[in-house]
Amino acid sequence: MQLRSLILYSKSGKIRELEFRLGELNIITGSSRTGKSLVLDIVDFCLGRDNAPLSVGPITKTVAWVAVVLQLPDTRAFVARRLPAKGKKSVSTAMLEFGSDLGALPFERLETNCDSEELRQQLGRRIGLGDAQSQPRPGSLQGTYAIHLGHAVPLCLQNQEEIQTRSILFHRQGEPDGGARLAATLPYFLGAVGEDQAQKQHQLAVQRRALRRKQQDLAIAEAADRDIDSRLHLLLAQARTAGLIAAGEEFESREALLEALREAVRQPRALGNTPPDLAERTNGLQERRDRLRAVLRDIGEQRQFLQRQEAEENTYQELVQRGVSRLQAVDLIPGSRQPHAEDSICPLCGSDLPQSDVTVHEMHQTLQDLRRQLTSVRTVRPRREQVLRDLEDRADATRQELSGIDGALNSLAELEARRTDFRARSEEQAFLRGRIDALLSQLPGTGEEHEGSLHRLRSDVALAQAVVDDLEAELDTEAMQDRLEHALNLISTDMTTYAQKLKLEHSSRSIRLDVRKLTVLADSDEEGIVSLLRIGSGENWVGYHLVAHLALHRFFTLHQRPVPRMLLLDQITQPFYPSDIGKSSGDPTHIRRDADRNTVHGMFELMYRFVNDLAPHFQLIVSDHANLPDQWYQDCVRYNWRDGEALVPQEWITEHS
Repeated sequence: MQLRSLILYSKSGKIRELEFRLGELNIITGSSRTGKSLVLDIVDFCLGRDNAPLSVGPITKTVAWVAVVLQLPDTRAFVARRLPAKGKKSVSTAMLEFGSDLGALPFERLETNCDSEELRQQLGRRIGLGDAQSQPRPGSLQGTYAIHLGHAVPLCLQNQEEIQTRSILFHRQGEPDGGARLAATLPYFLGAVGEDQAQKQHQLAVQRRALRRKQQDLAIAEAADRDIDSRLHLLLAQARTAGLIAAGEEFESREALLEALREAVRQPRALGNTPPDLAERTNGLQERRDRLRAVLRDIGEQRQFLQRQEAEENTYQELVQRGVSRLQAVDLIPGSRQPHAEDSICPLCGSDLPQSDVTVHEMHQTLQDLRRQLTSVRTVRPRREQVLRDLEDRADATRQELSGIDGALNSLAELEARRTDFRARSEEQAFLRGRIDALLSQLPGTGEEHEGSLHRLRSDVALAQAVVDDLEAELDTEAMQDRLEHALNLISTDMTTYAQKLKLEHSSRSIRLDVRKLTVLADSDEEGIVSLLRIGSGENWVGYHLVAHLALHRFFTLHQRPVPRMLLLDQITQPFYPSDIGKSSGDPTHIRRDADRNTVHGMFELMYRFVNDLAPHFQLIVSDHANLPDQWYQDCVRYNWRDGEALVPQEWITEHS
């Protein structure tokens, strides 16, 4: 998909059309406030964005519709959007037509025939977007969704606020969920996740959510079941203290205990003149409490040990993963996977060597060893998580028993204070019988029906777990990660080359893209790994944005990924023009330093050679102040908006003033 033309329709029906060359560098140069930046906003709006990002001014006062003509692989598309009415910021309707020779349609023919969602879906299918699903990062609360054109467009646009910042790398990344959407869809656009795998990943995500719901239901039911046991043991301890149940009587099942408590309510034991030996019971309960507290301390120490082990494994895994990433490039060397195949062949140029060199094979062996170490670390994690869950269950059961013992000790303490009062003991026993009766009546079902419900929940969880296990077995996550790392290695090679051509800071070593944090990383001799956020100066921020997007689009184009074959950049040289006079003229002589003038020239020359290298399969549109005197630059200038020329014609402004 490339842009053939952009059209404005005035409120009186007049037409202003900007035409662009396919497969070339197209430059719109001009003074400030001539509407250069609006070109990118209009394209963004016409590709399906609901919120019209157009600033209030001549365009909102004079223009009724905006439109684009897109060149698709097999046809053309005419897309028109009516600008929002006064006081509104968004509109969801659009006009979409397809035809092999479509151009700017007359104003009278403009009418809405679809909404923005259908617009994105239809255009997306025309460039190869199938039924792929997004893949949220592990632990994210974001659900999966169908990938459409709206997820690819942010990879093709950079407005002046975005290209000059170090905090974000992509268009609309700073919006709520904008970064999460990009991180979830980039693996698909990079070819790491195929459509069939994306479907299975979607099914896996759905089944995992179902499994979590069933596990939560089971956990709630089991917690309620444990609460029943805790309450029954509390009642038993209090009944023994009050003499309703013999001190030495034991019960083999919950049903036997329930029956004993019901019997105590129906037929209380006769009180003798001698109260029970409360001191012995108190000592026994206190000893049991001390043992349980020791158990809780032991459980806590085990949990701390496992958590420290997990933290150390995470650190170890990051170190090993870093080694894997750096050695991954060995897979690109011919014959590196075949032992001794490279002994007599140069791994860089493929020519015969007078002496054998086994360095590549040794690097490959090291890479395989590191991968096996990563696999062993991943294998241990589920077992440790199960042990942690078991420890938590033991801790919950111990706390519940402690709660029952504390209640019994409180009852013993109260009874001790009144042990000499026979009448008080009778009243205590009567009160406790009533309390036991009330609590037993409030307990949920505890019979066969209750046990059957728990059994069904456990079976549901086991079945859901089996479905998840089967889907995980079908998905080769390691292969997907390998494909992603392979793509990033290719992109890193181009990024490093482009950054060195522009002489950007920290470009002497490797430059790469972090798809998880959506930023640029550079290997620095002094600081180690440096992210874009820690690199200074607006010139470097612009340079690294340009480097990253060119490398990405080269990969998309060469590997036939379903991303529009165009990139729109706005005001890339603004940090280099400090004065309004310089911005107005675009003359590079107004740039103070020779190094900055060379950088501006180098950026445009890089873009020019980049497009020519991919011609005719990629289009680059740049809106900027710069107006370089080089002939190749002037040949790329499509519009020069100075001396009264602008996006919105002056006669339109006069007509609607």
